[in-house]
Amino acid sequence: MQWTKNDTKLYVSEKEYVDTLFIPLIPLSPDSDEKMVKEAFQRELNQVFTQLLEKDYRGRIFTAPDYNYLTDFYETEVERINHWIEKFQKQPFDHVFLFTFDTKWKRWEKNLAGHLIWVPSMNDRDLKSTETKSFVKEQVSQVSELIQAYW
Repeated sequence: MQWTKNDTKLYVSEKEYVDTLFIPLIPLSPDSDEKMVKEAFQRELNQVFTQLLEKDYRGRIFTAPDYNYLTDFYETEVERINHWIEKFQKQPFDHVFLFTFDTKWKRWEKNLAGHLIWVPSMNDRDLKSTETKSFVKEQVSQVSELIQAYW
């Protein structure tokens, strides 16, 4: 289920069966043109990844809105994201996963109130290419196994 009106209404009526929250982490560095392009691609890749995962686990996973953050302030972002998680856990969600292509989150992983899933990103490519689709499907399969291990 995604952060849309219809899916959220469905979640509210079926929340006893939806025990997992998935939060996409989206970096933002507006001070560099090169980083902006790279991060825009990561956001698109993250959306494709999240949609495939949500499709496989519809009714079990709820996808939160993208969590956007400035890449210069990880320490303060940890506090902010933990506050987000705290609010969401009142629904309740038994499992919270944070998904990112940003390797810098690994340094802060132990301070996060959810489980960090970091996947190496690929270079800027066509999201509709066969190679990209294969890469994403393989990564979704591996992340699915990881999530299932927590259930």
